[in-house]
Amino acid sequence: MTHRKLAKTGLLGILMLLATTGWAVPPRNHVLGLLEGRHWQLNAAAFRKLGPGTETVLQELADNESLTNYLRFRALEALSAFPEDETAAFLEAFSQRTEPALARRGVEALSRGFGQSHPRHVQRTAEALSRHPSPQVRLSAGRALKGTAPEQFQRFMRAEPEVWVREALSR
Repeated sequence: MTHRKLAKTGLLGILMLLATTGWAVPPRNHVLGLLEGRHWQLNAAAFRKLGPGTETVLQELADNESLTNYLRFRALEALSAFPEDETAAFLEAFSQRTEPALARRGVEALSRGFGQSHPRHVQRTAEALSRHPSPQVRLSAGRALKGTAPEQFQRFMRAEPEVWVREALSR
């Protein structure tokens, strides 16, 4: 081989290696593999190690109504490992437009991942969900308010109709 052909082949090999390792969006099945398991616990480092685009795949999985709920719940929880504005905006919108079980998980993930870095997202979402018909959703919203907005939390406690929700939040 000539020097020029060898250089082109080497450059092409390096580009292919980079495209398959760090710059490409991780395959859906890799992300799903991290969400499965009987005794699953969030391993934020493993999700971040998949590289850029992982949060986009997690958002798609959380939105996918054909998946079983436990995978959707785990995808929401894993999103808390990506504290970026786009992820916070997704969790905020998702929590306000879905069924109660997913709304609870969404506001919990938002509070866990963004309570310190993006408290306004958490406060807006929790405030909106504090009027939700489901007491379980209101409980999760109250917990989010308790950690990020003490004044709003006190208003929430005075307005909450369910005694057991107020008691659970008082502990």
